[in-house]
Amino acid sequence: MAEQTLSFTRGIFAGVVLDSLLFPYPRRLDERNADEARTVRRLIKSLREMESDLIDSAKFDEEETIPENVIRAFAEAGMLGLTIPKKYGGLELSSSAYARVFETLSAIDASLAVLVGVHCGLGSKAIVLHGNDEQKERYLPPLARGDFLAAYALTEPDVGSDAQNIKTTATLSKDGSHWRLNGRKIWIGNGHRAGVIATFAQAFVQRRGETVQRMTAFLIRPDMPGFKVVGTVHKLGIRGSTQAELSYEALEVPVDHLLGAVGRGFGVAVHVLNAGRLTLAAGCTGGTKRTLNQMASYAEQRVQFGHPLADFEITQRKLSRIASEIYASDSMLGILASLVDRGDNDFSLEAACAKVFASEMVWRAADEMVQLAGGRGYVKPYPYERILRDSRINRIFEGANEVLRLFIALNGVQAPAEALKEVGSALRRPLRNLGLLSGYATSRVKLRLGQTSTLDIELHDRLRKHKEYFEQHVAELGSATDRLIIRHREQIVDSQLMLERLADMAIDLFATASVIARTQSLIDERGIETCEREIA
Repeated sequence: MAEQTLSFTRGIFAGVVLDSLLFPYPRRLDERNADEARTVRRLIKSLREMESDLIDSAKFDEEETIPENVIRAFAEAGMLGLTIPKKYGGLELSSSAYARVFETLSAIDASLAVLVGVHCGLGSKAIVLHGNDEQKERYLPPLARGDFLAAYALTEPDVGSDAQNIKTTATLSKDGSHWRLNGRKIWIGNGHRAGVIATFAQAFVQRRGETVQRMTAFLIRPDMPGFKVVGTVHKLGIRGSTQAELSYEALEVPVDHLLGAVGRGFGVAVHVLNAGRLTLAAGCTGGTKRTLNQMASYAEQRVQFGHPLADFEITQRKLSRIASEIYASDSMLGILASLVDRGDNDFSLEAACAKVFASEMVWRAADEMVQLAGGRGYVKPYPYERILRDSRINRIFEGANEVLRLFIALNGVQAPAEALKEVGSALRRPLRNLGLLSGYATSRVKLRLGQTSTLDIELHDRLRKHKEYFEQHVAELGSATDRLIIRHREQIVDSQLMLERLADMAIDLFATASVIARTQSLIDERGIETCEREIA
């Protein structure tokens, strides 16, 4: 197995703190790239202007669609070329910049965020990452201009999280001129009006002298013979975005529309979706910030028992908890975006941690907003019930949180388990069967000279107790991992409740380390006197 780059989260499962991956905390975007920061400010300004005179979230929700004039305005503002290279007419934003824009967009309208996220972060991204030169020249310029939308079709009626076992098939024609796809796809964002769709099917390949089926990626268009939009679905939330069911009935796909290599579609899918978790985490963080502002405003204005709700301790506790979670999620995003932009370390577990944390945070915040608003939180025309409905999907999107927790834990325990050969072998089997969540070969955390279970960086004295808390719980995670391996051996893969607990520890520790790194950077920048709120 090829050696992979190091991962902070994998390290803590072994009781090792790879602090160089988090410290020092990444500098602000305007300090790293002034030109890109100006582009981000322009995009956010455009979004604010459209929010006031073009974006009608209640109407999108009621009519279950986003009008074409809104999509055209987004295209003219550059919002449909965020991730597309400049040479093809896009903005080629870094992950850090893209996350900032997506935060703002998600706070304004969740349905629009889904439309843009599918177009930029999934459909177009698949071509950017894995398309050949001809495919990029053909499709990326019109996608950046917004001539048509991109989509990403993977999920099937009988296959969700276990996506490696999709049923759609691809057979090469006898003359070798085209592939013939047969199958169905469901829940496909933008699928009803996309001009190009990245999709996946099982194709026959030779492996070790045997003919086997392996997942393969293709680019398809709605004008290809055999393509059909079966219909669209009516949803609990994000109703402005549209998810379609697609049918491939002997769908003829020219051979030059193969995306990547035959039998290598699994890697394509994982690569695209792994980066997509950064987008989702950013969107959830932006949505939570908007909800917190709405809660604070409502609590100040609503008077009960002779006092504003903001005067009551229970209300204050609700707001402070959400604010602290936002700070943690923001801190994780800063680290994760930096890891993605650097490109020299594995960020798959950090992306999963950030996604789980942020998606559960935004749901709790929306639920607390409804609770705070009482009856007004439960009825229209107040926006709170829509915010709650829109927030629910995030725990399912980009990998259900239950599956992501298993992904985090199974990857985390694999390196320590290598000492027990049969355990390591057992772990590799479920990782292959965890669908999209397992594509990257797990990296071993080497206990090289100088690597320890402590944060070996200089921190302000005011952060000492947080440092000690972190180090203590890293040691506990390492010990718990060892105990689980020794006790359950090859049965560890079936110990889901225990694995879930390990994953929760890892998520909290990644959040804690990110907060410590960010707070130390603020102390260095502004001085301890201005950081009392962050330290608390």
